[in-house]
Amino acid sequence: MTDHLPCYAPFVRIAYITQTRFPTERPHGYQVAQVCHAMAGLGHEVTLVTPTVGAVLEQNAFSFYGITESFRVVRLQQFDALNSAWIPGKLAFMVAMFSYRAALEKFFTVFKADVLYIRSTVLLPALLPLRIPIILELHTLPRWRKRRFIRMANRCRLVVCLTRAMHEELLTWGLDPQRAVIEGDGVDLERFYNLPEAILAKEGWSLPTDRTIVGYVGSLVTRDTLEKGVGELIDAVAILRRKGVPVFCWIVGGPSSWLGAYKRRAQERGLTHNDIFFQGAIPVRRVPSAIAACDICVYPAPKTRHSYFLRDTSPLKLFEYLAARRNIVCVDLPPIRDIVDETLVHFCTPGDAVDLARAIAAAMEQPLKNSERRAEIVHHHSWSQRMDRILAEAV
Repeated sequence: MTDHLPCYAPFVRIAYITQTRFPTERPHGYQVAQVCHAMAGLGHEVTLVTPTVGAVLEQNAFSFYGITESFRVVRLQQFDALNSAWIPGKLAFMVAMFSYRAALEKFFTVFKADVLYIRSTVLLPALLPLRIPIILELHTLPRWRKRRFIRMANRCRLVVCLTRAMHEELLTWGLDPQRAVIEGDGVDLERFYNLPEAILAKEGWSLPTDRTIVGYVGSLVTRDTLEKGVGELIDAVAILRRKGVPVFCWIVGGPSSWLGAYKRRAQERGLTHNDIFFQGAIPVRRVPSAIAACDICVYPAPKTRHSYFLRDTSPLKLFEYLAARRNIVCVDLPPIRDIVDETLVHFCTPGDAVDLARAIAAAMEQPLKNSERRAEIVHHHSWSQRMDRILAEAV
């Protein structure tokens, strides 16, 4: 890089600015918490700046995410247009962001930071004029005004691309390659030390111990409406049960508003409570034991050309499955190939319940080991290692 941070040393003052409330039950909140926690663990002074939009969860943020209180959280007061009865949806978001940008500009007249860390491009117009180096972590790309976006991105100190496909597309848009790095999501390895034995974990969750537990642990949808393949998993389990394969499907995750539709789908496929159980959302701290209770962990996906699956996804659950040393069945998608290959997972075709059923049956017959390679991958993708590389690149 041609310009430099004030220093890359302990206690660099890092301000992570998010556009959403914190804590939140949505998966991105966990990712934000882990990024801040990892940077603080590297010796930096981290402040998370968040707006006061929506109903903030009453539970302490650090206990909610199962981490120590390692960074400071500052909530900026602004006009919460999203809860206004007289401002319609999209306009409410614009008004809320305008108010939040004004609050940010005022905040940084008195708060001194050496570097800003963000994962939302809507904050760039307010933050770039501050002339504080910015690290922009991208989890999706804009569909419109791409030239404007690239101009702003090229003014950032570093642009973190979640996947190789995202990085390649951004380069075709005109992103300066010297400002871009590829870093997928990470995993908190400490949460997966000393996991209970599978039989004890199953008993703890009241799961059958006489059949193979095929589990999905994660959000049922992303971006509010985009299904993540749970329907295909239900169909695959129905295929296996019709063939007499002794499996029990355990689906762990929310939101609860989607559970009814999936339960009806399971009933329509002839599955009963003896074949499948929908656990719903669970506390973050209990996720490792839930994964430990599964014999086979599944990362499914629908048949789609959506950019989330083909370009943007770096699933936290896949890293956690690996860290828990579970047998894994996984859809074959370009971003997934950034992380694993056939020696680590059983691949299947997205949106194909028959092929998913085949892969689950293959996993039952041929568990994949390769524990040394798995250990290398999860160590490389630990939050601490990830953030150390990103901050070093920003120097």
